[in-house]
Amino acid sequence: MVDKKKHSQEISKLILQAARSLFAEHGVEEVSMHQIAKSVQIGQGTLYRRYANKSDLCLELMMETFDGLVEEINGLLESMKDLPVKDRLVSVVRRVLAFYHEQLIWLNVIKNCKPSKQDDMYFFDNPCYIKLNKIYRSLLEEAQSKKETIPLTPAFTAHLLLSAILPEPLIYNSKVLGYSIDQIADQYCGTFIDPLFKP
Repeated sequence: MVDKKKHSQEISKLILQAARSLFAEHGVEEVSMHQIAKSVQIGQGTLYRRYANKSDLCLELMMETFDGLVEEINGLLESMKDLPVKDRLVSVVRRVLAFYHEQLIWLNVIKNCKPSKQDDMYFFDNPCYIKLNKIYRSLLEEAQSKKETIPLTPAFTAHLLLSAILPEPLIYNSKVLGYSIDQIADQYCGTFIDPLFKP
């Protein structure tokens, strides 16, 4: 039984390595699940039992990178613990925006490959959103307890702050309107963060 589990983990690892390599060489959108299965020399059924679609595969790959981001943010917050909450929140938001910008292709594939339903809550159920929401909410709760903010509901506000940086708006602002990530971050903080805090 242990050998079976180990074998299954090794196959998953091979799939992720092959996908990462193919994505780097050909681009995420150009690579099919069939190509990934073929490169690992497994049947498509074996691949689909682990990853229902390319969206799930991309999310798994991105989670490795995302875990590094969360560690980086926690280190950032620790190094800034004596600064006002607003400064810390702005720093976190800027880093998250930069990360999303670096991962735009992956994020778009994750969103586009996932079957869309009327009540689809996929973005809000995934581990990336949940971890970031906790960080945002914690900072907003601290600011509220110190009376640094206007009246707000931290959980609701954290959700809105994260919802404002879905892939589509970032792609539109970056690729269509031509804003740099720093310009997007400036506009985002000026529009969504500054009004929350008392002068």
